[in-house]
Amino acid sequence: MGKKFLYLFILSIFLISAVAAAQVEQKASGAKITESTSQPAEGVAKPAEGTPKVAEQPKEEVVKGIIREIAADGSFIVIENTKVLTTKEFLDDSYLEVGDNVEVIAEVTESGLLAKNYNYIFEEEGPSAISEEVPLEEQEY
Repeated sequence: MGKKFLYLFILSIFLISAVAAAQVEQKASGAKITESTSQPAEGVAKPAEGTPKVAEQPKEEVVKGIIREIAADGSFIVIENTKVLTTKEFLDDSYLEVGDNVEVIAEVTESGLLAKNYNYIFEEEGPSAISEEVPLEEQEY
């Protein structure tokens, strides 16, 4: 009885390893076919083998400050001295106005900074002008 289980165990290990080896070989041959059929453009450097391919993330920049100008057609806003491209829909949805203190997240494009998102900046008020302590004249002894 013990020998039957031992044979089944060894047989299953061989089957699992054979299937795993076949999958690895299939992936390797598929990669070679894809690599040989795709021709890189001339002048483009081919990345070194072993380096993972990472999709380029669009670069973002955060612009903080007070809105100084908004274009009449809604094509841009000026925050401090930085021009940020916008759309009319973006301005309609955000309700941004001249004089607002904002933080705009913008994508760096060939034509300039393009607004993607915004946050209003609300300054914390300092200590209140009214003191909570009772003046000396009003204190009772």
